[in-house]
Amino acid sequence: MKKTPSIFSVLLKVCLVFFSQVCIAQHYAQFSLATALPVQDSKFAKLKLPLGVSLEVPKNWAVLNRDMSTNIETMSEAAMNLSGIELPKGKRINLLRANSMPRTTYAAIAINATDSEIDPREFRSAPESQVSSFAPTAEEMHQALSTQNMAILDFYRVRREFVGKHPALVIEYKRSGPQGPVIVQMTRLFLGEKEISLNLSYRESEGQLWKPIIQYIRKSLSVAP
Repeated sequence: MKKTPSIFSVLLKVCLVFFSQVCIAQHYAQFSLATALPVQDSKFAKLKLPLGVSLEVPKNWAVLNRDMSTNIETMSEAAMNLSGIELPKGKRINLLRANSMPRTTYAAIAINATDSEIDPREFRSAPESQVSSFAPTAEEMHQALSTQNMAILDFYRVRREFVGKHPALVIEYKRSGPQGPVIVQMTRLFLGEKEISLNLSYRESEGQLWKPIIQYIRKSLSVAP
């Protein structure tokens, strides 16, 4: 005769299953900053830039062009609205530089605005085979990095993307770093006579932690209609 389980044993099994699922969820929550994050996620803050550009940045990252004790989370709403900053002709304006926390890790964001030598209409209509001609060569980039005691270790690819209706030149490469190789993605967004460059980077050995966050920042880049 088949023995019927007692109510206590059934309840015990249900509790154990529920507890194991909670533990699994808590474990994976540590790595939940993937590209599917909702816009209102509390771990990111919206940064408004000139020319109608905006993107989301991690709140706990340290801002480098201000007081080093400041992180994005403690910045006021007004400080996160840089849309009114003037962009004088002939000047390169740094809009934001921030690094990951804790400082023993490395991921970074740098945003600059400058005059553009590339006509967006020409770049938009260029054949795919000519897209790479709009980017500096690997040798030119190597020379530029050598002034900072860095070297290009691998040059991945150059491609064209669009942010809304605006063309962007994306360059990806790996460079040397004081604590190991660094993966870099440069996005040059062309907006008439100006361009905004978004430079994102992370230490290659920390890719599992930072790559999803870097991808999310890049995907959040937008231009108001």
